[in-house]
Amino acid sequence: MALNLKLGPIREQSEKEQAADPMRRDWYGYSGRVSEQEIYERNRGIWYLGRRAQAERYATFSFNSEVVLVVEIDHIETIPWETGGKRDKQAIVGRVLPEGHPVREALMGRPVDAFRNPVTYIDDPADVVPARTCACGCGGEVTGARDFLPGHDQRAVHERITRRWGSTLAFIEWFDTTDGTDTTSA
Repeated sequence: MALNLKLGPIREQSEKEQAADPMRRDWYGYSGRVSEQEIYERNRGIWYLGRRAQAERYATFSFNSEVVLVVEIDHIETIPWETGGKRDKQAIVGRVLPEGHPVREALMGRPVDAFRNPVTYIDDPADVVPARTCACGCGGEVTGARDFLPGHDQRAVHERITRRWGSTLAFIEWFDTTDGTDTTSA
C-alpha cells in the first residue's frame, strides 16, 4: 500500500494563520505551476496520520482524484501545535522520486478514489516495488519502511556482539572504556 494525501488548490494563509501553523507555511495545496519539490515541502504536513502510516514506504499526493506527486518516505515526524488544545499532527520526511524511477512512473497520474477523508491508502504496484530482504541477513522479505523483520534487529546486534566480543558484558565493558563513560564503578 501507499499513503495518499489529498490536496486542494493552493490556499494562501493570512499572517495570523501562518503564525498558528506549526510549519509556518504561507500557502499549501496544489498547482501545476509549482515545482514538485515545493509541493512536497508545503504539503508534507500537517496531517493526522495513524500508526498504519509508519509502515508505508511510499506516499502519493493527489489533486482532483489523480496522483500528482510520489515520495519515498524516510520517516514520519510529529509536529506539535504551539497553541494548546489541539492534537499533534504528523509530517512526512522523505524525498520526491525523480522522473524515471519505476515506482514514480507506476503511480504518477494514476486515478484515486475521491473519498472525503484527505488521508487514504492506495495499492502500490508490487511489480515495480523492489523486493527487500531483512537487513539481518536471514533472507526474509520486509515490507513498507521496515529494514528488519520483528525482533531481527536485536538478533543481528547480539550475533555481531558475540562474534566480536564474546558476550554482551564484554561489549559493554569495551564500550564504556572506549567511550570514556565507565559506569561499572558507580
